[in-house]
Amino acid sequence: MYIYQGGIGMLKKSGLFSIMLLCVFSLSVFAQEIDLIDKAPQAKWGTTAGDTLAFGADGRERGTVRYEHDGVLEDGKQRARVLYTHPQWKVYGNILGTFSDISIPKEGGKLIIAGGFLQGAQASDGVKFSVHFNPTAESTETPQNVKVKRRVPMDQRMGIASGRVLGTFDAKYDGKIDRVEADLKDVAGQTGDIILAVQAMNTSDFDWAVWTIAKLVFGDVQEPTQPILHKTLRGHNNRIYRASFSPNSRYVVTASGDSLAKVWDVNSGNMVMALKGHSSHVFSAQFSPNNSRVVTAGGETAKIWEVSTGTQIKMLIGHSKRVSSAAYSPDGGVIVTTSEDGTAKLWNAQTGKEIRSIDVKQGWVYDAAFHPNGKSVVIGAQGGLVGLWDVANGRQIRTFSGHTRAITSVAFSPDGRFIGTSSIDNTAKIWEAGSGRLVQTLQGDTIGQVSFSADNKYVITANVGGVAKVWNIQDGKELMTIEHSSPAQRVFSATFSPDGKYIVTAGDDQTAKIWRMTK
Repeated sequence: MYIYQGGIGMLKKSGLFSIMLLCVFSLSVFAQEIDLIDKAPQAKWGTTAGDTLAFGADGRERGTVRYEHDGVLEDGKQRARVLYTHPQWKVYGNILGTFSDISIPKEGGKLIIAGGFLQGAQASDGVKFSVHFNPTAESTETPQNVKVKRRVPMDQRMGIASGRVLGTFDAKYDGKIDRVEADLKDVAGQTGDIILAVQAMNTSDFDWAVWTIAKLVFGDVQEPTQPILHKTLRGHNNRIYRASFSPNSRYVVTASGDSLAKVWDVNSGNMVMALKGHSSHVFSAQFSPNNSRVVTAGGETAKIWEVSTGTQIKMLIGHSKRVSSAAYSPDGGVIVTTSEDGTAKLWNAQTGKEIRSIDVKQGWVYDAAFHPNGKSVVIGAQGGLVGLWDVANGRQIRTFSGHTRAITSVAFSPDGRFIGTSSIDNTAKIWEAGSGRLVQTLQGDTIGQVSFSADNKYVITANVGGVAKVWNIQDGKELMTIEHSSPAQRVFSATFSPDGKYIVTAGDDQTAKIWRMTK
């Protein structure tokens, strides 16, 4: 991690630890969301002809429903995950997914759906996407005059689902993804089944239909309550570039300009280990996924440490200039480092041997983070460069254009859909990972780390002016400010504990602060 100072770059490594904000802010009312794509494996899938389909299995002529990962759609953009629903292989064939006992609040809400085709479905003559609400009706026709609940029957005329249509659109293979938003006021206060339906036209041979969005959203977003300072971690005698939690949330590791990394107990705030071995600034420190090791970056090397003993067990030697960041892959098998020498390197985390060097060709390379599937890395460098590289072959996949100055931090959202970046141009940006499309620009003097919440809805940024900020990805709204230090000082690091109980911030004032979420 480096932060620019007097023309000399000093940036920080982004962490991938994040939490679910819906769980941590007491008395906060966030928009509740039912993501039907996430819940697709739990739905009942079939056809109006009575066929039952197993999620993830090829139903052949009866239809197919499954996830498609990293697929390229008709608009030429790659999506991390979509819901693939091929209808029956016949005229006006269909496929239906039933999500049982969905309650719509009396205040209502909205339905958001979007979809189209996988690339290559040019021969399709189109499909109809629709979402239906099949209410639970009450009947008193029992001998004991006891109310029982029954389902309103589905209409099978023309082979389509009935019930109240909440939203629908006709999709053609036209190079675009269709999107519809619909108000749920007409079914507010009711409970019933939500049905996702895709209907073929005269032919279904090439109806490679996919849902990119299918969700119900209820309620309003309100500003969360402010967290309470839990512990102040004092002991470094230079600025702290990064502070992050262990995956089990029991410890924090800090990386400082005093050439040390330190491990702290979250509950007590006591230092439990000092990792001594770097000869100059330590810019990055991160736990391994199994909590047992820490990788640090400083000088021209990265070092791997055994947490239980504080022993250095590997040194990653190969960069010719200062190493700015080091991070583990999601499975812990690979480490990525970045350096002022213009490269990012991949290393075997067990042997310490270099696997591959990526020449970014953009001057200093400051930060890198793995995709949640471990197959690609996003890299941030000098001049505003943000790029995605393939881990297996080291080839560049795409670039993300928009920043004007050096990138201080990069991070993937947990679901892999988004990339967050922060720059010394004083903005953070949210990108669609599969397409490179800019989703949000967060204006707020961001300078340090950016990371995502576990539900993929929020980001936290480290800022100048001594603060960290929490933002809503959907609308780019600033939800909360955490005051770490005086306005004259910078916050370089801000991240959430994986268990959702704490936030840690760190920066110029030589301290890290652990903030407890109120309950």
